[in-house]
Order: sequence, then structure tokens, then C-alpha cells
Amino acid sequence: MPSVRRLAIAAVVAALAFAPNAQASTPPPQKQSVQAAPGIDYWTEPSSTSVFRDSLPSKESGRSIALDAAVNEEESAQIVLRSAAALNVDGVSFGNLTSGANTIAATNLSYNFVTYKHLNANTKFGNQPMYPAVRKAPGDFPDPLSNARTASAGPRTALSIWVTAAIPKGTAAGVYTGTVTVATSNGPLEVPISVDVRAVTLPDPKDQTFETTLWSTFFGELSWAPQGQTIEETYKYPRYSPQYWEMLDKVATQMKRHRTNTLTLPLVNMLVDGNTTVTDNSNGTGVYTFDWSRIDEVIQFMLDRGVVKRLEGFWVSADTYNWGRPQDGIREVEIVDGTGGQGRRNYVNWDSAKANNFIDQFIPQLKAHLDAKGWTESLKYWMHVGDEPGIGGGQEETAWRGILARMRTKWPTVRVGDAAFHEPVAASVSKEMSVVVPNLLNYDSNQAAYDELRAQGKDLYFYNCNIPVGNFLNRFIDQPQFNQRLTPWYAYSRGANGYLHYSMNGWLAALDEEEPKGDHYIVWPDKANNTIESSIRYESLRDGIEDYEVLNILGRTDPKLARDLATSLVQRGDKYSPDTSYQARIRKIALDAAAGKPVTDLAAGKTVSASSATAGHEATKAVDGNDATSWQPADSGEQWFQVDFGRQIQLDGIRLNWAGAPAADYTVKVSYNGSRWSTAYDGGGGTFAGINGKARFVRIEFGSGVSGLKGLEVAGNALAKQNLLGGRNYTVSPVPNNKPDSGFESTDGVLADAHDDGRTYGFGAGQGTATVTFDLGSAQKIDEVRLHAYEEYPAYRPDRVTIATSTDGTNWKQKGYLPGTPNDQSKIWFQFDFPPASARYVRVTLQKAFTNDASVMLIDEIEAYASRAPANLAAGAAYTKSAPPHANYPDSGSKESTDEVIAGHHEDTFSYGYTFPVGTTGRASATLDLGSSQPIGRIEVHDNYDGVTKYSPDLVRISAGNSLDTMTEIAATSVSSAQWFRFPVQTTARYVRVEYEKYSQGVAADWIFVDEIAIYPN
Repeated sequence: MPSVRRLAIAAVVAALAFAPNAQASTPPPQKQSVQAAPGIDYWTEPSSTSVFRDSLPSKESGRSIALDAAVNEEESAQIVLRSAAALNVDGVSFGNLTSGANTIAATNLSYNFVTYKHLNANTKFGNQPMYPAVRKAPGDFPDPLSNARTASAGPRTALSIWVTAAIPKGTAAGVYTGTVTVATSNGPLEVPISVDVRAVTLPDPKDQTFETTLWSTFFGELSWAPQGQTIEETYKYPRYSPQYWEMLDKVATQMKRHRTNTLTLPLVNMLVDGNTTVTDNSNGTGVYTFDWSRIDEVIQFMLDRGVVKRLEGFWVSADTYNWGRPQDGIREVEIVDGTGGQGRRNYVNWDSAKANNFIDQFIPQLKAHLDAKGWTESLKYWMHVGDEPGIGGGQEETAWRGILARMRTKWPTVRVGDAAFHEPVAASVSKEMSVVVPNLLNYDSNQAAYDELRAQGKDLYFYNCNIPVGNFLNRFIDQPQFNQRLTPWYAYSRGANGYLHYSMNGWLAALDEEEPKGDHYIVWPDKANNTIESSIRYESLRDGIEDYEVLNILGRTDPKLARDLATSLVQRGDKYSPDTSYQARIRKIALDAAAGKPVTDLAAGKTVSASSATAGHEATKAVDGNDATSWQPADSGEQWFQVDFGRQIQLDGIRLNWAGAPAADYTVKVSYNGSRWSTAYDGGGGTFAGINGKARFVRIEFGSGVSGLKGLEVAGNALAKQNLLGGRNYTVSPVPNNKPDSGFESTDGVLADAHDDGRTYGFGAGQGTATVTFDLGSAQKIDEVRLHAYEEYPAYRPDRVTIATSTDGTNWKQKGYLPGTPNDQSKIWFQFDFPPASARYVRVTLQKAFTNDASVMLIDEIEAYASRAPANLAAGAAYTKSAPPHANYPDSGSKESTDEVIAGHHEDTFSYGYTFPVGTTGRASATLDLGSSQPIGRIEVHDNYDGVTKYSPDLVRISAGNSLDTMTEIAATSVSSAQWFRFPVQTTARYVRVEYEKYSQGVAADWIFVDEIAIYPN
């Protein structure tokens, strides 16, 4: 028997549908991709996907890049390569992108290779874990974007190429198309690329509304507990040397590209770097001569490169442990100290003579210098008093307020701001600030206090750092990459205008020694090229800032729509949509609206009805596309308005154009059948109700006094296939003992989020196995089943999911198996594909091993889709094997490859196995006889993967012919998708041979288990 080791292998086996990326707004270019590189498989992913070295494509992965962008924006996607043999990439080149007579020059496209950082554990803070992690550590996680122009990958190892399109100012709106050419050791590979550019131009970083500060050590140390000089220890040369300015020029380019527009200045450090002197200060009576030259030099350098919108003076106080000082609960002030001559950095008690002496001289002279340079107002200078006041109790707040009071005696109007976390001190001291900086955690628990300060005209920044963890938006390496992108969306939804993080390049902090992974750095050093490397987290933050500016432009003409679009994605710091496809669709709506385009309207011309209507203002007037007409109810009581789309749709949201004042409250309900309704949205006063759901009918229920609707637009798209389970009853066994089922939580079309939203049901102790069974009423042909995974906390998902179908409710055929990791692009759906099956009954079996952290199994939406695929020619076909399988894993009845039963775990007896000694190469094959020559357009081979072992083939080859003596190889791949190796072919043959190759590398990888083969006609 194979030796099953519980290895930490979290490869997500996913589907390669080779469809356009989910974020594409238009079909990809018609030009076919040219795979002139034999033996290389490739696919494309959006920037939101974390591609690991063992990643495989998801069902949503594409074969082309399709981006949506504003002018003066950068957008990225990934080309992923994989080969059965070692692979070299010698470079990537671009052609011009064209749209009619308009061109985006190839020089505006660039690439980087995604590289990896090893994490010894997943992020946590104390005993608080972060979730969901993109993968369980230890392991290598994608983050740095290498500046190298070439790269290599080992056999069966994914290599991700990060492709970025920068849309220059002056670009005309349109869909631009072109080609990315990847030069490989096997020859060139061409990948189509398209960019849908909207007629909306984003401001430059120095002019944008959103303000971003990432505290950096490029100009000196910021920390009150420095471990050394970051630049000197990393690059091995001093600050202000020629090499330093060369490196800083490249840093400026990265900051500008990533819209980091606040310059963090470690003032005391930079004063000491200059020629600041002090007479004998032993008793706190020294006289300072401040040298501002280094400060001025750096500011002007960055100004000249278009980086700076604001200046942030970093002068801190804290309870330090510098130079052997104890942490004694007494806040200390950073000063220039000395006994005569060149000054040095030091920290002294906040109310000491030395602290007061420094403040009294430094603050007025700082103001005078900034005023003389014109930077006080033009660059909206602000500064710190002391980070996170409130740690340690009352004297912390006393110290912070005492330092600020002394500063204001010398500069009454000085702008100050500090990251504030500890309540109630945080909200209290924030009243003294010009730049209010709550942590997401305490902002969410005290929104009203901070919103009031924003209403007073203060700047409101969000910050995160090593906290919050849990499900909160943050920027850890092992979080989903969209976390950083969604933070500015949340900021816009709440009226905030900035983001702060305390570390851009704290490279002296060891990654293995920090609990929050990546918290100290968002860029990485590139010593070989005297520059820095970006990261996929930095790219994500930039993308979110650009999205904020799109929303801000839209908000000038339609503030309610802009705010509602932001809220549709993020409602709180720990409540947001993790569906990256939905995120991309909402972003497209924002881009279109900012460019003056309407929301894609599925309601136009559809059947509508209403509770009542006045003459001449019937329900149809709300969907006639004419704002001069409207639906108006006949009375002032509660009302409803309903749309029948005539078929099932993916619903993204509803835009309401009110005939008068917006309704103070309304509810949106959805239904598959028009009689059974579920609440999808409950709000009021808005313009857009964001809903990620499925339905045929949508009903809006209004409270009394609704004025009516000039227009109602529905965003979304018609489903390509019908969900046969939509709105149906089902049976659950056993009866859930954790959270009850309302009767159709699994078929109501509304996705669950938090466990307390009433949209999910759950099983607890004693219910480790549960089944959900559906009766379709009659036999239907289906080929896909989907189960929505609980989004908020992955530990509440099942450990195993098995799908089976039946025509009589008694005899069942297994049609799919997945371990507890969802396999869609967003990692929130379990997706099962299988050859078309006739079924009246569908059964989902769920298994869970309960633990303290995983004490419940929560279940939500389940879908089964009608098949439009042709019949499987291989069903029941006879075949011969190249060799008998292992005696412990036989081919029962010589039918396991064509019996229409999909194997799961290798011990379920639905597959047969071959073993090969570790370190050897083995082959096995099955040759099918279709009985007569048949036109063949597609061949699919099931990849048996149980989430633990690597008992899949490393390479699958397809041969075909009309004689066993004249078989010709027609396809090969090392990439499976949604547990299937998929081969689009064009041939006519009676015989099809599937050959499995295994390059056995170690334990739990020394077997091949062979299962279903499907063959479809042209």
C-alpha cells in the first residue's frame, strides 16, 4: 500500500477553463495565442491571485491578459509558466498596444518575476491568529517582484511573470490590444493582452486626494529602539554617498509609481547627519545651531522627482530602551544631545530640563525654516508627538499632552498626528490632532467619534501594523493580496483620506523572528542592482489608491453612487467581499460611472411590476431608459417594485435613480421562482445596493412614503447555465445542532458571510458527517456542482466534500471529491466538474474532524448546473492497460477509467494504482476503443488528488489513431485544472491512448492513481 504521510502540501488543484480573466470587461483579442514553445504550459491570473511554486490554474484562469484601467493608472496581471522539465525564461518583450489609430507604446509595459520568502509560521499576534491565510506555513510565499530580466524554474514548478501596463496621460479611451512575448528555452510564447482604457484621468501622486505614508529608513532610523543603521548595514555604504543618491533615485521612482506621496523625515537623525551643534548640554542648557542642509537636500531631491504631496516630521517620544535605558513606563523625547560640538541622538525623560530645552529651541526654528522654504503650507507639514499614546496608563496620556502643550507654546498652529490605538485614550487625544490616525480595530469599534473629527475638517488616516489580525484587512505576506487593495476602498466608504503604516523597509527585523509576517517591510533590498524590489503587497496598495481616486472623481458628480460602490465591497475592517471576481466587477462599474457610462442594465426591457402605480407612471417607466418618466406609487404606504429577468442572473447590484428624496429604508429580496424570497440587502438612502448573488427575480420593498423611481439599473450578467438547485427544497441529515437551517439557506441565491448573518446553518459535536440531498423532480443532465465555503473563518469549513448523483435515489455514483481547500480563484467555492451525467438526485456529503479551533461546520449555498456539453464518447468504452496495476489497488472489472465514477481519496476503490520506486521514472497507459472512428474535439483525464499526497501523474500524453499500429501523439500537458487534465484537440480516431508519466521524487509521491477518461466530439 502507498505510504500516506501528512505532508504540508497545500497545492490547490484548480480548473483551467482557458476563459478570459474574470476582471476582463471586454472579450480578449481575437488573435489566437501562439504556443511556439513545445512542452510549456501556461495560463494567466489576475494580480489578486497568489501563485505558489506548486500552483495550478483555477477554473477562472485564462489564456490572455485583459485589464481595465483609467488614464494615468497602472494595472497588472500574471502569466504563469509550468513545464514537466526545467525551464528558462530569457526575457519578456512587448509590442505596441493599439486601438484603431491610437497606440500605447510598448515602453509603457513592464515585467517582473514573482519570487518568494520563506515563512516559518503563519501570522499571529500573541495568541491571536490571522485568518484566512492563503496557505498554511511553513513554506515559501510569493511577495518580492524581482528586478532580474531572466529567470528559471525547476520541473513541474510554476513561474509567475508579473506584467504591468502603465496608461500614459493623453491616452484616448478604447480597447487596446497587443501581444506579450516570453522568450523561453523552448522557444517564444505569445500571450494576447488587452487593456480597456476609460475616459477618466487620475491625478499624479503629488496631486491626488489620498495621502499615503509608509515610514521608511532611507533617510535615517525612525525607531526608538533601532537595531542599527538600515541603509549602511544593508547596502554597505554611507548615506549621502554617490551610491546612496543613485539608490534613492530608484526609490523615488518606486514611491511615485506606487503613489506613496508623504515623505517621512527622521528630523533629529537628519539634523545630526548635517552639522547641527550644541554647546554643553549636560544640565539641559545647551544652545543649538541647527543645520537643515540634509533635510532640505532630501526634500528637494524628492520634490524634483514628483513624489511629494506632504511632509511628515518624525520626531517621536516613547518609553524607550535605547542605549541601555530601561522601559520604566516614562515617555521619553528624542533630542540632539552633546557636551559641545557635533550633536548626537539621545532620548530623555519627557519633562526633563533637556527635553524642555530642546523643544523650546527646536520647534520655533523648525517653523521658521519651513516657513522660509514655503513648505509649511504648500506641503501641509505635520509631525508626530509620540506613537500610540496610552500604553501603560494615565501617565502616558499625561506625557503626550504635556509634550504637545510645550510644542504649542512655540508653534500654536502646528499640525500633529499620531497613530492611536488604546481606547479611550485614542479617541480623546485624537481631538488634539490635525491628522487623526486610528487603527482599523479601534476605528471600527468607535466610528462615530472619528467620523465627527473628520467632519470638523481634520485628516482621517487608517493604519494597521502587527494588529489587527483575525479577519481584518492588513498587509501580511500570508494574507490574500486583495487585503491591501481593499483598505483604500474602506477609507473612501468612510470618508477617510489617508493610510499610514509604520514600516516600509525595516529590513533589520528578521522575518523568522516576527509574528506578523512582512509587517516590517513592503519593499525588499536589491543590493546587486543598488535599488529596491517592489512586492505584490505594494502593488496591491497602489491599485487600491488608484481605485480611491477613481471613486473620488465619480464622487464629484455622484457622491452617493461612489460611496455605495465602495461600501458594496467593504462594510467594516473585518467585513468585506473576498470574491476577487466580484471586486473586479464593482471596480469596472466605478470606472464606467466615473467615465460617464451607465451601469450595465439587465433590467432594460424586462417584465416589471409594482404594488401600485399612478396613471402615466406605471412600473415600466422605471426601466424605459428615460429619466423624464418615472414609476410612482398610487399611495404613501409600504410599496414594492419587482423585476423578472426571464432567466437566472448573476446579480452584482442595483442602481436606484429616485424620483424624489431617496427612500429612508428599503430591502432588496431575490428569488429563483418569484414566490420564495430571501433578503439580499437591507439599507436606505443610497443610490447603489451592492449584492453578490444569483436570482431570476428581484424585488425592492420600500417603507412608507417612497416617491418613486425615475430609473432602475441592474448590474450583472445572465448565467451561462441554469442552476438546477435554485430555490429548491432539500433534506439535511442529521438535523443541524449548531445553527438551524431556514429551509433554503443552501438554495436562496444569497451568500453567507459572518456566522451571525442568519444565512448559514451548522453542525457541531457528534455531527462529523452530514449530507444534503436534492430532488430535481425528474432526470436532468448536469456536469457541475459548487459549494460556497464559509468565508470569514476557514476552520469552519468541511474537511472533505464528496458529490454523488443518482437517478433513483438508491444507487449513487460519486462525481467529485475535494479536501477542505476551495479550488476557485478566490478560494471561496468548492467546484466540481465531471462528464455530463443524468441525475434526478444530487447528494453532497460533508465531513469534519472537530477541534477547539474548528468546533463547527457551517454550510451555505450549493449549486448544480445543467449541462450543455455533448455526450461523453468514452463512457463505458473498453480499454486495455499497458500493465496490470498494483494488486492492492486493482482496476475493478477493468472499468474504473470509463465507469463515470469520479475517484477521490486513493483508498475509495474508485481508481487503480501503479507504484514506482523513489528516484525513478515510470509510465502507465490506457488505450480506449471507441468502437469506430469518431471526430474528437476534447479529451479530459481526471487527476486524482486528495489534498495530502502527490499521487498525480507528472505528465499526461495523448495519442490517437484508427489503428493500434499507427497511433500518433497529439497533445501533452503537466497541468491539471479543477482536477482534470484538459486537451482541446481536432482529430478523428477510433483509438485514444492516455499515457501517464511519473518522475518519482519521494514519499507520498511514488504512486500514480488512474481514474476517469472523458472524450467529447467536435
